[in-house]
Amino acid sequence: MKKFSDLGVKAIEDKNVFNVPVVSVQDVINVEIEVLDFEANIKTSHGDGRYILKIKHEGLECKFFTNASPIKNALDQIRKTDFPFTTIIKQQRFGSGSGKTFYFT
Repeated sequence: MKKFSDLGVKAIEDKNVFNVPVVSVQDVINVEIEVLDFEANIKTSHGDGRYILKIKHEGLECKFFTNASPIKNALDQIRKTDFPFTTIIKQQRFGSGSGKTFYFT
């Protein structure tokens, strides 16, 4: 019997998907979190170009997916050597509908 590890199958697009529980960004709004790492341009069932963030919240490591431009733009400007860092995620509503986005403070 062959072992899976002997089959030469490569990791999914060499992306880090972080083997920790998933939380909603709604679960970590307005509380201090520690951002441990992230991976850009992840394809999910909600579309392409999402970011996955590995965080520590209430002492537990977890992850969430986001397509919020302010968070994505901020992460793109932070050097990997500056991780981990602490922040608070805030929500901003816009327009008269249900539009909202999230950003670091």
